[in-house]
Amino acid sequence: MKLSSIAGALVLACGLSAAAGSAGAAVLTFSGLAELVVYGNSGALPANMHYDGNNLSYEEAGFLLTLNAPNAAAGQAHIGDGTFEPQTYNWHDGLENGAQTFVTLTRVGGGRFNLAGFDYYADSSALSADGRQIGVLEGEGSWSLAQNGISELRLSSGVYNQLDNIDVSAVPEPGTYAMLGAGLGLLACMRRRRKA
Repeated sequence: MKLSSIAGALVLACGLSAAAGSAGAAVLTFSGLAELVVYGNSGALPANMHYDGNNLSYEEAGFLLTLNAPNAAAGQAHIGDGTFEPQTYNWHDGLENGAQTFVTLTRVGGGRFNLAGFDYYADSSALSADGRQIGVLEGEGSWSLAQNGISELRLSSGVYNQLDNIDVSAVPEPGTYAMLGAGLGLLACMRRRRKA
């Protein structure tokens, strides 16, 4: 096999791999969260959680849920109060978290994503996508009005809040398509030369 054929195959393989990796779908199930464990509140955090000032972040499948707690003492914000179903992302507004908490869903490292839906339990929480309000969550239910190509989903807090089964997929970056196109173009040129 000629060196140019090998190079083309490698470029194509890298392009396909990047496209597949960044377009992968995931359902965030929080199955790694244990029952009756409060995460945060100055305690030791698992490897997929960290504090950034007053904010507590949780990472799963390349996505980041951040409990933004502007009125909590540093390192006091927490999730998993034990008053909701186990293995869900749940929190209270108030107490150690302080008032006016909210949760954001973003991709790790930034970028756009598609949201197909999620399950919720909330007393009254405004839902917005990229700063545009798209609904209010009340009671228990499933959100299924898809949002495509957003960079942030935000849920304002009621007194009690719970999220589960968040169905998301990353939107490939434009550079991924460019790399894939270059690889395909290179292979097409090599094929043409071989026929000539």
